[in-house]
Amino acid sequence: MLRLPPFQYRAPHSLAEAVYMLSQEGERAMLVAGGTDLFPNMKRRQFTPPVLIGLRGIPSLKSIDGSTEQGLRIGSGVTLSTLAEHPLVLRHYPALATAAGSVSTPQLRNVGTIGGNLFLDTRCNYYNQTEFWRQSIGYCMKKDGDVCLVAPGSPRCWAISSADTAPVLV
Repeated sequence: MLRLPPFQYRAPHSLAEAVYMLSQEGERAMLVAGGTDLFPNMKRRQFTPPVLIGLRGIPSLKSIDGSTEQGLRIGSGVTLSTLAEHPLVLRHYPALATAAGSVSTPQLRNVGTIGGNLFLDTRCNYYNQTEFWRQSIGYCMKKDGDVCLVAPGSPRCWAISSADTAPVLV
């Protein structure tokens, strides 16, 4: 079983406090809300941040408000389930409700957030593997290598984005 690497967890109560913590920790820290993508990546040692700053306890990131005239404002901490079931979203933005409701499984939609879904790290069969696996086959340009293993002759990475909600927000 893959285990999480050791890390310190910080739990700010406001956005200002989270920004301050992030400014203090710099590149040592990563932000986490739902963690449905981050924690598996940490277990595979794709990321090993010494500090995680949890956004789950910040109420202002969990709101959905707006109108048809002004548009919709969705906090990055709104879960995909909440987004899929919200009356305003269902009525005025049904494609977004459908996209959010189609992500993965109910368990992951109950934890995963719209912010996490939009900023999801790229998925790739060569990149999303354990350190041992990556050592044996060679590293790709996303992680310590200089070649895209999907298209070795290409000068760029060809891994695709798997954010389910992004297309309907464009």
